[in-house]
Amino acid sequence: MKFRKTDYLAIAVLIAVLIQLVIMYPLLPDQVVTNWGFDGQVTYGHKSNVWFLYGANVLLFPMFFIIPKVDPKGKSYEKVSGFYTAFRLVMVLFLAGVLELVIFSAEDAHRFNVGKIVMIAMSLLLIFIGNYLPKCKNNYTMGIKNMWTYADDRVWNDTHRFGGVLFVLAGIVSLAATLLLSEQLYFIISMIAIAGTVIVTFVYSYLSYKKYNR
Repeated sequence: MKFRKTDYLAIAVLIAVLIQLVIMYPLLPDQVVTNWGFDGQVTYGHKSNVWFLYGANVLLFPMFFIIPKVDPKGKSYEKVSGFYTAFRLVMVLFLAGVLELVIFSAEDAHRFNVGKIVMIAMSLLLIFIGNYLPKCKNNYTMGIKNMWTYADDRVWNDTHRFGGVLFVLAGIVSLAATLLLSEQLYFIISMIAIAGTVIVTFVYSYLSYKKYNR
C-alpha cells in the first residue's frame, strides 16, 4: 500500500493537533467532557483523557498500512486504493474533530450541540462509504462481510452495489432528519435508517447467494 499525498495531509493534521495539545493542555480544567448523551447529559473525566483520544488517532493511522499486509486477500486493497486512501484521511479528520470538540467544550459543555454535530458527521460518513462500497473488492477486513459474500465473488459484488445505494439513502435520510427535526425524532429516524440498511443488506446477500447457488 503506497503512501499518498492525502497521507501527508493526515500526518500534518496529527502534528498540528499535537502542537495544539501541548500548548492548550495546561490551560484545560482538570475535568473535561468525555461523553455527550443525545438527551443532553454529559460525562466528565480527567483532562488526561485527551491524550488517550489523540493516541488512538496516532495508532489507528499506521494500522491502515499494516492491515493489507496481514490480510490474506491484501492485493484486493490495490483495486480500491482511492477509497482506502480517502478513508484513512476521513478517519484521522473525524477523530481529530472529536478531540477539538472536547477541547473547545472544556469550559462550557453545552457550547456546541455535540449530538447534532456527531449525527451530521455520521450521516456524511454513510454517504461517503455508500459511494465507494460498489468498488470494494473481496477482502477480510473492509466491506459487507458474511458467509455468503465470502463464498462467492458475484454475491460480494451484488451485495456491495446494492448496499452502496442503501448506505447513501440512509445517510441522506439521517442528514435530513438531523437538520430538520427535533433531537428525539432525528435520533430515532437515523437509527431506524441505519439498522434497516444493515438488515436489508444482510438479507439481500443471502438471496443473492441462493440465486447463484441453487
